[in-house]
Amino acid sequence: MKKKKIALTGGPCAGKTTAIQQIEKEFTEKGYQVLIVPEAATILINSGIRPFGNFALDTVEFQKQVITLQLTLEQLAEETAKQSKNPTIILCDRGILDDKAYVTKKEWQDLLKDFSAKEFDLMNRYDLVIHLRTAALGKEEFYTLDNNSARTETAEEAREKDKKTLEGWLGHEKLKIIGNENSFEDKINQVVKEIYGVLSKPYPIQIQRKYLVEKIDIDKIEKEKLVKLEIEQYVIESGNVEYIYRRTGKEKEEKYTLITKIDTEINNERITTKRNISEEEYYSNLSKEETPITKTRYCFEYQNSYFRLDIFNNGLQMLEVETTSSDEKIQIPKFIEIKEEVTNDTNYRNASLYKKLNSPQKDIEKTFKK
Repeated sequence: MKKKKIALTGGPCAGKTTAIQQIEKEFTEKGYQVLIVPEAATILINSGIRPFGNFALDTVEFQKQVITLQLTLEQLAEETAKQSKNPTIILCDRGILDDKAYVTKKEWQDLLKDFSAKEFDLMNRYDLVIHLRTAALGKEEFYTLDNNSARTETAEEAREKDKKTLEGWLGHEKLKIIGNENSFEDKINQVVKEIYGVLSKPYPIQIQRKYLVEKIDIDKIEKEKLVKLEIEQYVIESGNVEYIYRRTGKEKEEKYTLITKIDTEINNERITTKRNISEEEYYSNLSKEETPITKTRYCFEYQNSYFRLDIFNNGLQMLEVETTSSDEKIQIPKFIEIKEEVTNDTNYRNASLYKKLNSPQKDIEKTFKK
């Protein structure tokens, strides 16, 4: 690992400041250079550039200044990381997509045009996004405005900002949601644990739970805030290594990714690494004679867990959720009926599904029947 860029986000009074301090201490001691990109909005507000009070700046104009400053600060961190001889963590106190929570949909589209930017590209600037729930959700007695002079939200407004901020990040491949179910110390320790999980030293161990879906209540699932992705992927196997070339589409935007998975001796755990690739690299590695896996992916949050519901073109339906420990309890959404867990069933791995899809018989439906 040379560099990892992490966005720490969430509602007001969620513990970001404490988490940043702990992250800097923990990983500096481990030999990492930790570059902290401060919250752009707070810098501007404390400088007298504000969207409220006397001499208030127009909301959209303020967000434009926030994005401009954020991009500049991130660029400086990126340039510093390139020159560093040590492995580097770029820790961003909020990411660009946080700004989406403070403007209307039309205003956000106008901002994207002003910066000649695509939302999907802005989302994928970060290797990991950690969303800390505001204390106003479950720990109301600890919600305070005292530790940040730039904060003005009531508890009710904090809950709304938390919700809208999270919605802006739905669809990110590595989104982690940390709530207030346990102690504040546990919350901060979980943040550190998630960052260890995305670093290549130690290896990023993926514990992914998979479930075969029997039935979905469409009416209820459509009430959830969802992000819809269209995915096409090819799989190449080499020994115990699985290479997945993936094209992901979100509305009119696309990105290309190479995912490498290596089996470990630990049951249900795999070493997983990802890197963005060019469209040219994606197509140059593919066989025109083989059929790709195609599916629609619905990304949503449910009780502080980040779920991915995959509906394949052949009718197969699978629900996935990543955990940080093998004994973590999973709360399945009430609007989804599970047929069985298939986490340890290798028949439902990408490589197996790809082989069945490209088998001489191409009798896909039969391969999924028990």
